[in-house]
Amino acid sequence: MNLPKIENLRFIGIIVVAMLVFFYFILGFSGMMAALGIILLFIAPIYLILDNFELRQDEKIVFSFFLGVGIFPSLVYWPATIISFRISILITFIVLLIVAYLVRKFHKKNNN
Repeated sequence: MNLPKIENLRFIGIIVVAMLVFFYFILGFSGMMAALGIILLFIAPIYLILDNFELRQDEKIVFSFFLGVGIFPSLVYWPATIISFRISILITFIVLLIVAYLVRKFHKKNNN
């Protein structure tokens, strides 16, 4: 089963909204916000990194979830022993976005 390309933003937006509505009715507002947080913090940065490689859409989504579940909490934990946990989450998110940008930049440079 191949998923739609990321360029089809309308379809992906509908799927995300349907998922958030589902979590809202099943778990309430806090469950919906937890699902949104998992998507934004765990999946999105790793997906942006994996988007630079020759993987299918469904592989990128599944790999980004499992890598994000492993990498993001590990990177948040160590700075959180010194600084605030919320600041550590923000710093880790920003670092992963910067890594995604750098991987895209260097991957394009090496392909040319």
